[in-house]
Amino acid sequence: MAFFDALRDIRRIKNVVGVMFKYELGYFLEKLDLKNYLPFNKKLQTTKFSKPDSIPKRLRLAIDELNGGFVKLGQLLSLRPDLIPKEYCEEFSKLQDNVNPLSYRQVKVVIENEFKISLNKLFLDFGKEPIASASIGQVHKAQLKTGEFVAVKVQRPDIENLFEADIDLMYKLAKILENNIPETKIYRPIQIVKEFEDYTKKELDYTLEAKNIDDFYNLNKDKEIIAPKVVWEYTKKKVLTMEFIEGKKIHEIKNFKEINSDPKIIMKNIASSIIKQILEYKIFHADPHPGNLLLLGKNKVALLDFGIVGRLNDELAEKIENVFIALMKPDSKLLTESLIDLNFAESHVSQNELKNDLSVHLSRYYSIKSENLNLSEAMYDLLAIARKHNLQLPDNFVLLIKSLITTEGLAKIIYPEFNFIEELRPYTNNLIKKKSSTRYVLGSLKEILLDFKNSISNAPREIKKTVKAIQSPKVKIDIDDTDIQKFVIELDRSSNRITFGLIIAALLVGAALVFAADLPPYIFNLSLMGIIFLIVAMIVSIMLISSIRKEGRFKR
Repeated sequence: MAFFDALRDIRRIKNVVGVMFKYELGYFLEKLDLKNYLPFNKKLQTTKFSKPDSIPKRLRLAIDELNGGFVKLGQLLSLRPDLIPKEYCEEFSKLQDNVNPLSYRQVKVVIENEFKISLNKLFLDFGKEPIASASIGQVHKAQLKTGEFVAVKVQRPDIENLFEADIDLMYKLAKILENNIPETKIYRPIQIVKEFEDYTKKELDYTLEAKNIDDFYNLNKDKEIIAPKVVWEYTKKKVLTMEFIEGKKIHEIKNFKEINSDPKIIMKNIASSIIKQILEYKIFHADPHPGNLLLLGKNKVALLDFGIVGRLNDELAEKIENVFIALMKPDSKLLTESLIDLNFAESHVSQNELKNDLSVHLSRYYSIKSENLNLSEAMYDLLAIARKHNLQLPDNFVLLIKSLITTEGLAKIIYPEFNFIEELRPYTNNLIKKKSSTRYVLGSLKEILLDFKNSISNAPREIKKTVKAIQSPKVKIDIDDTDIQKFVIELDRSSNRITFGLIIAALLVGAALVFAADLPPYIFNLSLMGIIFLIVAMIVSIMLISSIRKEGRFKR
């Protein structure tokens, strides 16, 4: 099998090299030391090995011809402006699945293998021609025994093996790229392939997409933006069945009056829904481009294709809210702190340099009126700065940005006068009010005190772990018993001081938060609770200072 896998990879790499040469990307073949895979006569065409212009377009055309996993990789990269430059993102967004549809016989075999029952017993009627086709699967209209019309998404029978082969080759190419062109390491080619592999595994399991659809359906029932209902009894890993929604794609609409709709209202509904998905529901459609929307009439819209969905936990959502507030205020200091807070890499980041770059690059957006502000440009600049400083931002945050960028691009098609910033502003104002409210301040204080309590509670356990590690036969320590006693005494004293210090810090932070929130009741025009916190902090400080002085006299 290893021999046949190697043979398969060689054939595919020759295919890749030939296509790259065709689109005058020979310069990179030479850099990557892949020139030897070309026929002898092509190796002699030296003009094809000079650096070309229009590289993003040439690369997109090459990917389009290579098809298979390479097209899916390009489509995914179009959603990741944090990984590749803007011009590549925009070019890759033009990639379309270019595959021949499955035959009815092939579709029938897949469905019957999944359900272990004949197609005729499952459906009252099943359309033999697909209504949509893509690289992973295709969609057919069918009718259940109950009479309900459904859309059935069927996965290609050989797609898992084909993608596995392409991903294996992508890893090899990524390693060659990093080794031969060191400057590409900033884009982390191997990491890109790893992320692509993870996304592909999720997309190849239709039950995961069905769960995404189900979540959107339950969140958007009876609203202006809807999602289809999943028919779980007819859904498996390779077959996804959902209600059939009758509607029109945007390019099919010549006049919105024909569907009794107003483009301004439609766009407002879409933008409002995307913002709510991000800030309220914490689950959002990552790619709301025109092909993933159906216009239903009366200003209603259906979202389709939930293969890639962003999800935010409470901690990440809190950090992202700070980014939104910083962008809308504007506040470059808060924006710098928020981006560093989002960064999960261990690399050192210079706050001053990052703040300076943000101020220089984003100042032009702050100086113009909101109706003239291009959110997409500002977001692309933000990600370019993050990449320059090697900030590794969470995937879901980048998908969120791409979702906003795509939504703004959608507005240019549906209603060019639409102002996305003005739609976003009320939500941001509500965030500012929420974060300055008494309930939020007290909640934050409760969390700080809870963290403090947990730190104190966990201290004995952590000390036991340390002692246990020291007692391990692998660790040898040669000290006298008296040294141990001294060490324990000093450790006990230090622990007490740290505990007092943490209590004082928590009280001071609590006082600051209470004073900032201006909580009643008042005494001398100051919050009474804040004054109490300060007094207790002062008492604990005196106790700590007194303890340290006594220890000093004892030692003397």
